[in-house]
Amino acid sequence: MKRSALLILAAILVAVSLTACAGKNGNSGNNAQSSSSSPSNESSAQSSSENSATPEEVIDPFAKFAEPTEISIGRSIDPNYKFEGSDTSEDNIYTRWLKDKFNIVVKHSWEAAAGTDYQQKVSLAISSNDLPDAMVVNETQLRQMVKAGQLADLNEVYEKYASPELKAVYDTNPGLLDSVTFDGKLYALPETTLPSAALTWIRKDWLDQLGLQPPKSLQDLETIAKAFIDNKMGGEKTIGIVGTQQGGTLYSTFLNSTDHWYNFSPLFFSNNAYPGIWVKDQDGNAAYGSILPETKTALAMMRDWYAKGILDKELGVRKSTGEVVASGQSGIFFGPWWSAYNNIPDNIKNDPKANWRPYAAPLDAAGKFNSNQATGSSFVVVSKKAKHPEAVIKMTTLHKWGKDEDYKKLTEGKQIGSNETPLFLILGAGDQLEYAVNSLRKYLAGEIKLDDVDIINYGWAHEMASHALKVKKEPMDDYDIQYFDQTTDAGFFTHIYAHLNGGSTFVDADINWVRSIATAQTKTMETRWTNLKKLEDETFFKIIMGTAELDSFDTFVKEWKDQGGDKITEEVNALK
Repeated sequence: MKRSALLILAAILVAVSLTACAGKNGNSGNNAQSSSSSPSNESSAQSSSENSATPEEVIDPFAKFAEPTEISIGRSIDPNYKFEGSDTSEDNIYTRWLKDKFNIVVKHSWEAAAGTDYQQKVSLAISSNDLPDAMVVNETQLRQMVKAGQLADLNEVYEKYASPELKAVYDTNPGLLDSVTFDGKLYALPETTLPSAALTWIRKDWLDQLGLQPPKSLQDLETIAKAFIDNKMGGEKTIGIVGTQQGGTLYSTFLNSTDHWYNFSPLFFSNNAYPGIWVKDQDGNAAYGSILPETKTALAMMRDWYAKGILDKELGVRKSTGEVVASGQSGIFFGPWWSAYNNIPDNIKNDPKANWRPYAAPLDAAGKFNSNQATGSSFVVVSKKAKHPEAVIKMTTLHKWGKDEDYKKLTEGKQIGSNETPLFLILGAGDQLEYAVNSLRKYLAGEIKLDDVDIINYGWAHEMASHALKVKKEPMDDYDIQYFDQTTDAGFFTHIYAHLNGGSTFVDADINWVRSIATAQTKTMETRWTNLKKLEDETFFKIIMGTAELDSFDTFVKEWKDQGGDKITEEVNALK
């Protein structure tokens, strides 16, 4: 269920309705002036300069190449994906349209299964200096290629060939292009990320029945969970705080920075602990958050909560946390703002009074709401040997098309995603969520009209607003479940409920963001990380569940360092 919600949100982000228009025209000439100061000579020189001026070349980013233009790529594929008919990842409805519309012919230099196989293939291509024209890489690979001098500087082709829509995406994500610019040279096009922080979702109807206020501190949260259990709000087997399921994670990591689903990230963050990501220590050096004292403190608290029954007793072994939420057995879980897309609707169907509300809590001792920062981990790079880097810019621009009629016909009723699209990146304006939430609130409050919602640059916000009055009931500023019509426009109920609840809480929250220094694996991680992560996970689960002493954390830290952690830390420090 978690994956389906992410796909919905990614599709919304990628398929934002934008205008596909040509770049701005501009002319500039040689402004040479005569050394004479006489009016007649000055006028003559100016006239001569204007007549001899060479107009700047006008580039249409959507123009078709005169001749077939071939681009070779390294391709990540999903071996289990089923294409229509005889289509393949190299020859499908999208790549054929790419050829027809732009005369761009995509050829696969090689293919590899998504995940480890693909990453190994990319690393091999880098080390052997046998590169296709373009491919998608992670941050570590990007830096390796920059250091090896393998990449094309994209500054000029980006300025000339990137559509206004693509430029708008990066303009609304400040600093994103700066992060891939080295010594003034633009070496990649980075993906954007879905904004995410783990909120605390609670059955507010249960709070109201017990006369309890929403939580602010860790102590508040413990008190609420205990009250839910003691009063059997979810039945005889009420679970306090439900979280990590079988095969799941205890917290988000630098490799999965948006993984805030049904785990316990906030319990660490509110203890100023950031396991799983790379932070600066008190001396400004890179340190792995999982081995720092704050993480031990958080584990001690969770160990105590587990012993008291505050945390799910089947933590780590339960088959489906989502089913617990859907069944109404628990009234507390941690999840991102879009959590209302999954399991909550199922719970509401079973119990129409189920009033799930999100809170930016728990806070730390200083009153701050902390979260790791979601970071993009995919980058399109172009070999400096590529003959047509401008074609790669055009291919990336395609993801922002929303008003091209041919493209609409192509995609109507079809799922066009990463399996069909070469060099796929998730691209979205940085303020999409904020605009959607605020425009929706203003429209419902009568402060703006539907026509005031920007359909050109924020098509999804306009689409939601056009359905809002069929879903939201008075009072418009109260987001409790009883003030939503779940049936009249059922297809948009979940979207509007999610944005007004989760989206509003996230947008309004004052979040103390902590960004990981590393967002991809270093060289030593490629061979050591799997075992190190296994050691970490096993130790932490045992500590929380009481099958290992708290001081086993100190043993873990020593083993982690000895088994490659110190070497990896050196490599991460080199990234700063």
